Amino acid sequence: MRNKAGRAMTSGILRYAATHPGLELNVSENVNVADSISDYGDWHPDGIITHPHDETKTDAACAKAKAVVFLHSADTEGWRKRPCGFVFSDDAAAGRMAAAHLLKRNLRHFGYYGSLLKTNWSETRRAAFSRAIREAGLPAPSIFDLEPPYELARLRRALAEWLRGLPKPCGILAASDWPAKRLLDICRSEGMAVPEVVQVIGIDNEEFVCEQSVPTLTSIEPDFEGGGFEAMRMLHSLLLGRRISKKPFLYGFRGVVERQSTRDYKGTARIVNLALDFIQKHATLGATAAEAAKAAGCSPSLLQRYFRKTVGRTVIQEIQRVRIEKACHLLRHSETPINNIGALCGYGGEVYFKALFRRATGMTMGEYRRRRAPPAQARQG
Repeated sequence: MRNKAGRAMTSGILRYAATHPGLELNVSENVNVADSISDYGDWHPDGIITHPHDETKTDAACAKAKAVVFLHSADTEGWRKRPCGFVFSDDAAAGRMAAAHLLKRNLRHFGYYGSLLKTNWSETRRAAFSRAIREAGLPAPSIFDLEPPYELARLRRALAEWLRGLPKPCGILAASDWPAKRLLDICRSEGMAVPEVVQVIGIDNEEFVCEQSVPTLTSIEPDFEGGGFEAMRMLHSLLLGRRISKKPFLYGFRGVVERQSTRDYKGTARIVNLALDFIQKHATLGATAAEAAKAAGCSPSLLQRYFRKTVGRTVIQEIQRVRIEKACHLLRHSETPINNIGALCGYGGEVYFKALFRRATGMTMGEYRRRRAPPAQARQG
């Protein structure tokens, strides 16, 4: 639960449990499930959903359970000794999605910065990304590689040398958001303009990382919550004695969340993107269309014309979309009183905002919270 993947997967697990009241869950904040189970003494759970960080500890924990679902590839004895299932991300789909996004930028040169340990998930993303680039008739991406030791200063020097040697302009996929941020940091220190000379895309859409990067980082959004939901459904089936597929369930990706690191900042696109960035950051603080135009460096009428042509919405509609999105997030993931949500989303008029929310979602905020929000805890009935 310490990162976005953990929180979102837990949300999916709880969402499943909400419709099956006979289930009782204990959610661990420890990195390894074995550490958490040891905290409960002689407690023996019926089932475990775990990410096998430490195979020895994981085997010991799994020995206490009747069934196990792994959220990552596991070479442990646990899956051999008891019913188990596997839920992984569709890493090949992520690689293809990144390639499609960068190919739309009319780039001809590409790179991949993956896990230096050559983990299965990183290698699968690399292979799919490279295949998609080659199928477009372009040279295979340059792959960053480094022999150990992976001391940070040495890694940064090697990355800088690799970046300098890439043909420009180029597009780079990083296996996840943290290495993508490292690329952006090095581009800035080396004077390589992003996105004009180098474009970077990450995977996971960890907002804390993406929004704090300079420039902000484009990333691919996984369906972590869907993966958690399927993991709980799979575990429940195993505990009921039902047969499940021996193949891993692959959860997909919701799409590309584009930010400054891959945006075209020329002409019309530059004006629209500056306005989009301003709206994303300030809409819920009460920003207006006139303020968005000022941030983009043009008149409100010109921005309106460019916006309709490029985005397909008016500036006001985009501001409303961001505010509704924030309201939905608060309803799903917080206990904020409904009467306070409008003010937190940039609206002074509570009645107007409630009507706007209903038009946008087809339900009241109360209905949305009941249908979409996971409970704080699922208890056995």
